[in-house]
Amino acid sequence: MHPYFDPAGLRPGDVLLMKGCGAVSDLIAWFGDSTYSHAAVMVDGGCFVEAALPSARVVALTDRLAQVDEYDFIDACRPCRADGTPLREADRAALVAAARGLVGVSYPLDALLQMAVFAALRNRIPAHAGLRGLLRTMIDHALRFDPQHMVCSELVYCAFREAGLAPALITSAQLDLPLPAVDPAALLEEWRAARGRAGAAAEAAHPAKAEASEEELEDLLHRFRARRGSHPRLLQAQPGTSGLVPVPVPNPADVLPVDLETSPQLRRLGRLPMAR
Repeated sequence: MHPYFDPAGLRPGDVLLMKGCGAVSDLIAWFGDSTYSHAAVMVDGGCFVEAALPSARVVALTDRLAQVDEYDFIDACRPCRADGTPLREADRAALVAAARGLVGVSYPLDALLQMAVFAALRNRIPAHAGLRGLLRTMIDHALRFDPQHMVCSELVYCAFREAGLAPALITSAQLDLPLPAVDPAALLEEWRAARGRAGAAAEAAHPAKAEASEEELEDLLHRFRARRGSHPRLLQAQPGTSGLVPVPVPNPADVLPVDLETSPQLRRLGRLPMAR
């Protein structure tokens, strides 16, 4: 049983973890070793910000709770500060500004396969938590973080990081969930439909987009390096231990719903009632 939480009690900065319907959502949850396939962050006005096709957007929570054919369930989590104290109003305001500042960031649909492979590697293959922690560090160095393209959990983490509230992450225990039964034809159709929507939206938004100049690329690289260099070490890694291993400096591109779900700085409030 899952105790329900009144949506009216949600506050800006609260994190929503969702399980979508369909083959793609089932596989995202399995590869990430999580019960969730999607994440978002509450802002003001009863809305949340999420990464989605074709780009990150603001969605009214009441609309999402009515999408019973697209989402199985939505759980709410409340973040706290690194010292365990509740967020302050200034913290919540900073989170709202950071999340709204990410609206419009493109969704990297074609990168999902690469993310799935890395997710399976770091969450499922090594049974020893210390080895999984070490592999996580190696993958973090291998992945390229592009602030112009973000998936759901990456966007949530980046909003917190931009607000100076990046949650500590750990190499969590394995769930050992069975591979979901997926109809290959239905999966392919769902994937093709998503690609079609993304392509149509991109063409409408940028009908004649020119290639980036060297100056623009250099500016993007400078901003990327500035973000990576300004992020403080959160925890000291202990790859030789057999227990849960802290992630020293998470790469946002490698943050999955399970990382938010198991962060010691996010506490589950309860399940939101869908409008069934």
